[in-house]
Amino acid sequence: MSTAIIQKSTLSGTVQAPSSKSVAHRIMICAALSRSKCYIKNVSESNDMDATIGCLEALGAKFSRKGKTLYLDATNFVQENATEHFTLNCKESGTTLRVIIPICAALGLNVTFIGEGRLPYRPLDEYLNLLPKHGVSCTMGESFLPLTISGKLSGEVFEISPKVSSQYVTGLLLALSLLDNDTTLKLSSALVGGQYVDLTTDVMRKFSVEATKSENSYSIKGNSKFTCQPDYSIESKGLIVEGDWSQAGFFLCAGAINGDITVTGLDLNSAQGDKAILDILKAYGAKITLGENSVRVEKSALKGCVIDALDTPDLVPVVALTAVFAEGKTEITGVERLKFKESDRLLSTSDMIKSLGGSASYTDSCMTICGQGYLTGGTVKAYNDHRIVMASAVGALECETDTVIEDAHAVNKSYTDFFDDYRDLGGKVNVE
Repeated sequence: MSTAIIQKSTLSGTVQAPSSKSVAHRIMICAALSRSKCYIKNVSESNDMDATIGCLEALGAKFSRKGKTLYLDATNFVQENATEHFTLNCKESGTTLRVIIPICAALGLNVTFIGEGRLPYRPLDEYLNLLPKHGVSCTMGESFLPLTISGKLSGEVFEISPKVSSQYVTGLLLALSLLDNDTTLKLSSALVGGQYVDLTTDVMRKFSVEATKSENSYSIKGNSKFTCQPDYSIESKGLIVEGDWSQAGFFLCAGAINGDITVTGLDLNSAQGDKAILDILKAYGAKITLGENSVRVEKSALKGCVIDALDTPDLVPVVALTAVFAEGKTEITGVERLKFKESDRLLSTSDMIKSLGGSASYTDSCMTICGQGYLTGGTVKAYNDHRIVMASAVGALECETDTVIEDAHAVNKSYTDFFDDYRDLGGKVNVE
């Protein structure tokens, strides 16, 4: 376990956004399914990326890294109905787990999935209900993991509820593309986090696979072939992963609270749902300047507002923290899914704000923060949650006394260079 000790300071300057984890996961998986060779550029290192790479390597892919470029040789990726038994460690990555489970089922593999941290306890109910109806047996341990599956996915019509996570939809769209017959994926409830599914279908198209969306379903052509385009196999070109709006949000909020920060490497036309951080900061009244691939946010007089976080749960920790510095009350609705993240983020976000001297409360559907314009500082229990660590570091910028953040190592899950970038912008932090 590591601890970050942070002194009050002001952040200013320019920082490049790390690559989008959501996009990188999807590109690596589609590239592996193409059973080809390709270069994937601008892939930041993180534990979640390592989880997906490790699982794909266990299934026969080979990766090598040079800086932020990954070279993938998937020519020996596992074939359908392979007889060996595979064990895949998804570490703490919910995306890795929920996306790869149905893909392995579609390939007819015998696999045991294991995980670390809170991952064994994060819900898999939709798969446990669906897969046995379509030829795949599922055997659980004391919690959701370890999970062992066997048998080959089959059927024409599949129905699932994405209420808890859109990752179920992403996993099934990729998996159903591997079946010989045409299929329909029906959604039995409203699609929450639909932007993440849009990312999936966008990456699928880059590999020549289509999923057609209608009002409450997707149609998927059978026997689709994931295909690497010629440029992907050329080192000087490759496939470039865009910047991550979710991670950029921490420094954009820091600019609004405390300084003048420009984040580069962002696609202003991105399908990433967390691009909504721009709308949220505008609702707070922040001063925002858009560049060609950058966003600048300057210290602003912020006002409390009402924010719907149903489609952007990963932004809630830093958005709630920002509310402390906004005049009046802020209500964040649509927070039901926060309980099922790396921590119970309703609890951990509220605890973070209170530990630093702010006021926050929550119900199952709404979080309320009372703006006061300052924080006193203190010790934050981060619950081994990367987003709580980073949000706490943003709050520490305006704390009257030093801030101590426990579990600071948790940033490695998604943003290994976070504290280095924080220092480069002028932050005073010591990680022990």
